[in-house]
Amino acid sequence: MYSNPFFAVINHQPACRPPVWMMRQAGRVLPRYRQLTKMLPFRTIMSYANLAAEVTLMPIDDMGMDAAILFSDILVIPEALGVKVEWTNEGPAFPHPLMDVEHPAAELSFSPSHLNHVADTLDEIMGQKRADTPVIGFCGGPLTCLCYMLGGRDKTMQFTDVVRYLYTHREESLQLLDAITSASETYVHLQAAHGIDTFQIFESFAGVISAELYQDMIMPFVRRITAAVRQHGLPIIFFPKGFGAGLQMLTPEDCDFVSIDWQTPLLVARHLVNPAIGIQGNMDPRILFAPQAVIEQHLQQYLAFFREHPNYIFNLGHGVHKDTPLENVQFVTEWFRQAQK
Repeated sequence: MYSNPFFAVINHQPACRPPVWMMRQAGRVLPRYRQLTKMLPFRTIMSYANLAAEVTLMPIDDMGMDAAILFSDILVIPEALGVKVEWTNEGPAFPHPLMDVEHPAAELSFSPSHLNHVADTLDEIMGQKRADTPVIGFCGGPLTCLCYMLGGRDKTMQFTDVVRYLYTHREESLQLLDAITSASETYVHLQAAHGIDTFQIFESFAGVISAELYQDMIMPFVRRITAAVRQHGLPIIFFPKGFGAGLQMLTPEDCDFVSIDWQTPLLVARHLVNPAIGIQGNMDPRILFAPQAVIEQHLQQYLAFFREHPNYIFNLGHGVHKDTPLENVQFVTEWFRQAQK
């Protein structure tokens, strides 16, 4: 019997309540983290192992989460491939996107040493965390990294020019996807060697292309990352945001759990997804701004879903929003703890 419900559920074992963690929990709403960002920029915090480890574990102590997720960013892979990323207060910027380069893959050169700070961070985490605290590692999905590398920061988040490029420059796109995936495989092995318990693939922009194109062009690369994770016997969570009915294309070979966005009703997702695959998500993060009585109504629905479908991890349908009231996040974790009594 696992003492932590995350360990139980992720390994398809019974638990008395759904485990709780939230995407973007490491940062965003934590007062201790926000105080840190007043003194140091995001990239600096991420680069120093002691600071990144401290932020990784903050949600366990300050929010009561059941799992910690590595404090890092999906864009460390584009950076390690030689793509210039500028970290600004408004988010990452790409001064030289690859869209206009004739042979974009030729511009890339992978430097594995660029990822060493992540290994150091994980070593710090392992030295500080409690034995029953799971640590989730992650990378960006191949399409998501490709969108940023080709198109830079698209304020619409639709990446129309990148999608057009996929259709008009298929061979160049496949070369880029291969480079992203090869680097991601190395990154998986690094994180596994330094103690992670689970791995999540964040395909934040799965919904910018059709599910058919994703299945045809992108899924083979996702499966390579999955295969790298499976070499280490670790459970895999796949988060294809905006995938919609494409969820029915996933097989147990692709992932152990699929994280559901807030656009897809949970019962619909459960109907679409292969019954051997667990479900994570899908509460709209904006609900956390509501009065706690309203939040509780939603939590009751998720608890009822868990009791009917115990292969379920509570999470949001996307990351925690900036300025979310900390007391509401704490209310969620405490509510589930009380629900098990």
